[in-house]
Amino acid sequence: MSTKRLTYIALCSALIAALTFLFIPTPWGVPITGQTLAVLVTGLILSPLDSFFAVSLYLLMGIIGLPVFSGLKSGIGILFGPTGGYLWSFLLGVPILSYFASQQKRLRGTILFTAIVYLFGCFQLGLTTNKSFLVAFKIGMLPFIPGDAIKIWLALIISKRLLPLLNKKKI
Repeated sequence: MSTKRLTYIALCSALIAALTFLFIPTPWGVPITGQTLAVLVTGLILSPLDSFFAVSLYLLMGIIGLPVFSGLKSGIGILFGPTGGYLWSFLLGVPILSYFASQQKRLRGTILFTAIVYLFGCFQLGLTTNKSFLVAFKIGMLPFIPGDAIKIWLALIISKRLLPLLNKKKI
């Protein structure tokens, strides 16, 4: 693996961690964060494998104790708690998003990525809080749709501007 690829992976992982610090707690327990925007950008500019590595590195940072999860939290317990499904979903969703982006189907990829995040996130939210999937859906997805639409729009714009700077269509 080249130094350039390793650098892009590390930078995207750091971006995910940094934008996690932009968070707004909500009364229903799932915070609004900037991390989804960073993961979307990562998937849109890196290859499927490199985007997977960037998200894996981010999750590993949180597992080993760096406060990179929302609310300055860390530890493996977060991945098995109510919001852990959203984090796990990044591992599956970001390479799929990246694949769609490489096929010039960026909007489709971002929407599919977001659906994967919602599905996994709501499933684990319901499971860990003993709520039905419908209740988890109401508190773990519905309030976030408008903000996520804005994040998708921003990610598409940001990635479109970044790709020429990276000297390639896809890294």
